Amino acid sequence: MKNYLEALQIIQNEASIIGAHEMNTKSANGVIAEDVFSNNLVPSFANSAMDGYCLKSEQTKNATLDNPVVLNINGTIFAGDEPPSIPKSLETFEIMTGSKVPDDMDAVLPVEKGSVIEKDGCKFLVVNQPVIKGANVRKAGEDFQKDELILSMGTQINDHHKIALIMNNYDKVKVFKNPSIGILTTGNELGTDSPSSVPNTNGPFLESAAQSMGFQCVENLHARDEINLIIEKIQELKNKGANLILTSGGVSVGKADFIPAALIEMGAEILFHKLWIRPGKPVLMAKFPDGQIVFGLPGNPVSVAVGFRFLASQGLRVLQGREIEEPIGSISVSDYKKSKKFCLFAKAIAHVDMGGQIHTQVMSGQESFKVKPFRDANCWAMIPEGVENIQKGEPISIFPLSQDRGINF
Repeated sequence: MKNYLEALQIIQNEASIIGAHEMNTKSANGVIAEDVFSNNLVPSFANSAMDGYCLKSEQTKNATLDNPVVLNINGTIFAGDEPPSIPKSLETFEIMTGSKVPDDMDAVLPVEKGSVIEKDGCKFLVVNQPVIKGANVRKAGEDFQKDELILSMGTQINDHHKIALIMNNYDKVKVFKNPSIGILTTGNELGTDSPSSVPNTNGPFLESAAQSMGFQCVENLHARDEINLIIEKIQELKNKGANLILTSGGVSVGKADFIPAALIEMGAEILFHKLWIRPGKPVLMAKFPDGQIVFGLPGNPVSVAVGFRFLASQGLRVLQGREIEEPIGSISVSDYKKSKKFCLFAKAIAHVDMGGQIHTQVMSGQESFKVKPFRDANCWAMIPEGVENIQKGEPISIFPLSQDRGINF
């Protein structure tokens, strides 16, 4: 059997980016497929940082209370206006926030610091102290210089990134194509009218988890424990274009566990089957000759959650052009003991102290059939293979419960 880190390496080696396409920046989602650089200065012109009066700072250098400088207010510049190109000497303009500053002016006096007088129907600004050059002026290129990197390839685009892209006049952006997901749950016991039936939680969970990462599910199917039916349903998912297929149940060594045999019969290569992890030891990964990936997850709900969170979702990240996820550091608040053989993924509760340090409590009820702890858990704790005891105060790695959602402390 392979360990968890070896499984991650296989995922990185075998999962391949599907391709890239251009999307309208306003509606773009996914991962940036190439480095994006600023194609102009942002802001593209010097503009006022506040409402006030734009002027030449040089003309105010000798201004005092006893000997103020008086400037003729020759109009108002609003945002979007093109200001006069050559202002006259001893002239100022009332200017609104964000408005373009005339080329020959280099400072803005805030409106609350200006004293205005009227004479012969004209308005004048009285300046009784020097105004520093550049005061309250946003310089051209102060945010982005031309050819400055905006986003690196592999960055997952978010709403805030779109501000920078649109500000730099990117109407379209190139992103990696999102993989599509196919789901197949198996088991005679799921969703029937029999008194021995159990609810099919795995199908809805996997679809919801995939959608929360931004992926579309082409179909969410179910098959009884018959190898021909399983092959038929997997083929249906392949035909519908699923880049990654998730199955639940049927991967252990029981008489009704047909997923491995079905995949082999269909021509898939089993990349790993069974890992030194808990829960979810029987998990498998397979790959078809056309590149479609399969993650076969065990049937217990918590094993499915672990298999998706720490294996399938990492495969989706690679298919999407992202890096494998890194853990978050924290400190254990209690002692915890486990088998050295396995990497344990444990439901846990984390909190942040006043100093910003994260502390984590591994919960009781770690059995793979117990879902009640999810009611209170806000993260996963990972204790690697080779470690038997975590002592109070020792480092412990944690992950958000769901991919890309953060920890709700």
